Amino acid sequence: MSALSFGRGLGLVAGLVLLKLWLVSAQPIVAIGGAFYDDALFIDLAKNVAQGDWLGPYQQATLMKGPAYPLWIAGLHRLGIPVPPAQHVLYLCACLLVLRALRPLRLSRGVELGLFCLLWWNPMSYDLSVLGRVLRQHLYTPASLLAVAGGMALVARSGEEGVGVGKLAGWGLLGGGGFAVVWLTREESIWIVPTLVLFAGYALGSSRSGGAVSRRAVLLALLVGGAGGGALIGTICGVNARHYGWFGTVELRATEFVAAYGALQRIDAGKALLFTPVNRAARERAYAVSPTFARLRERLEGPEALIWSAVSEPYTGRPRAEKEIAGGWFIWFFRESVVEVFRPKDAAAVLAVYAQIAAEINAACDDGRLEAGPRHDSLAPRLRPGDLGRLLHALPEYLDYFVTFRGFSALPGRSSGTEDLLEPFRRLTGWHLSSSPEAPELTPPAGRWVEFRLGLLQALGKGLRWICAAVALGGLAAWVGLVLHAVRKRRLGPGLIIATGVLGAWTAVVLVNAAVHVLSFPNRSVGALAQAYPLLLVFAGVALHEGCSIALTKRPGGRAQGP
Repeated sequence: MSALSFGRGLGLVAGLVLLKLWLVSAQPIVAIGGAFYDDALFIDLAKNVAQGDWLGPYQQATLMKGPAYPLWIAGLHRLGIPVPPAQHVLYLCACLLVLRALRPLRLSRGVELGLFCLLWWNPMSYDLSVLGRVLRQHLYTPASLLAVAGGMALVARSGEEGVGVGKLAGWGLLGGGGFAVVWLTREESIWIVPTLVLFAGYALGSSRSGGAVSRRAVLLALLVGGAGGGALIGTICGVNARHYGWFGTVELRATEFVAAYGALQRIDAGKALLFTPVNRAARERAYAVSPTFARLRERLEGPEALIWSAVSEPYTGRPRAEKEIAGGWFIWFFRESVVEVFRPKDAAAVLAVYAQIAAEINAACDDGRLEAGPRHDSLAPRLRPGDLGRLLHALPEYLDYFVTFRGFSALPGRSSGTEDLLEPFRRLTGWHLSSSPEAPELTPPAGRWVEFRLGLLQALGKGLRWICAAVALGGLAAWVGLVLHAVRKRRLGPGLIIATGVLGAWTAVVLVNAAVHVLSFPNRSVGALAQAYPLLLVFAGVALHEGCSIALTKRPGGRAQGP
């Protein structure tokens, strides 16, 4: 490619980057002041961090969710950098590093530019229907891309000549650091582990079988990545231990809490209710055998229960008076009640309560005092008769929602909350908020240019979602062809491994969230699938490139280096 054409390509990329940054600067934050377990929680934790008080005084929400996103907000606040533009720049860096990681696959300039455009202009990267809020997906999505990029780079370079050990170690550190941020951001991050294990295994195996990169270099890169990621996670655990008496990340991963919630779920009590892993009958039976759990009865069955059952009523199908609480809400009500009743001074004390509840209920289940299923040390609901059928029935529509990028909107909804609730959002994020009927004084006047940019984003996103969907379907078809070709040739190339690993990652996200959607609470939304959208596009881009490369090599005079 000539210097002139290269310069034009670079100029086009810069123009596309600046255009999007200008357009999204018109988008406000949709602040939900009453979301005390989501948006408002992250703002409150970030405020404590920014004030030098770590995550603040211990209460039931302190270690409820991963600390990475509050730390991100607090760090940007201390640096005086507005949060939304920084999030777009972080996503941009992740997109560029993905392309850099794939460089050994010899993508042509046209393919690189096309994949970059799809990733950077991915409609869900400027969605406001859900992602206009202060939610951790803004950090989770680029961190997932960075973790995958590190793994893809090792796979792609495992058979290359002249790759420096330092560069390989750098990619390993990127993968390990990205994984650590993913792990410290959300609690269901196990979905990414099989993909990273596949990438690491292939890189090691390929180098051992005579690749240009030595096995020692790959092993060193993996050790550096593991040490870097482990150090980051370990540091957070250590700070939590100093402040809250427990060496861990979030309590939802603590064995004591998992055992207590799992013990409640294993009780067989009456007819199973939709979306209700622990029904009221199960709670009543647990009170009878667990003195520790019985201390929660007044709260779990009192006036507060009516609030949670009212929220659950559309999903359980039971009137609020029956106090049936869906799984998506009972888990928080249970935690809240333990803290209110036992008044633990720190995480170590509250986990001791959970351990006692688990021991008492599991003992009653094991010795026959309670009718129960096998031990269930998991937050995932027990599978009941018919659950698998409901999941299989819901999966096609759920997958269609994802692949067609449904649910997108670049237009902001209204913020909600009084000035007292919303002012911390504006102060901590350094950004303007969408209008709130309760706090009109916080809403800046919208000019014609703002409306123009929002409308243009909406039109672009609506059109691009169909292009993204077509590319995704083409990528799936190409991947099937790659698998058949690999079976005939009895050879697994790095391109197929990368495509398969990324396919596994976004498929795992879809399956996990579809299971939640069927078993716990309705969960089909842009927010639930945010990190999977760019992974779908990376998968499709690699699969299509590899498929075209193979097709060209079969033609007379075809090139072996790809399109």
